[in-house]
Amino acid sequence: MYSYPDTVTADSIGLMIINDFFIQKAHELWLFLQLDQSFNDYEATLIWTRRYLEGNPEGEYSDIRKAFISCFPENFFSFDD
Repeated sequence: MYSYPDTVTADSIGLMIINDFFIQKAHELWLFLQLDQSFNDYEATLIWTRRYLEGNPEGEYSDIRKAFISCFPENFFSFDD
């Protein structure tokens, strides 16, 4: 497994999550990610990603993505196939 050693890498992974889930600033994700409400959705996603990687530095992107989506109710992120 790969280790994510720094915040630059964590931010890159956070940006991948933002892109994968088409996150906009208006969803108020802070509530689901258990963060302070002063963070917009981009900031909340990046902070969550950093914290996750601090506790799981060996996690692969698929693990990070699953952990992120598990913070939300089922079908919160719905995609048309």
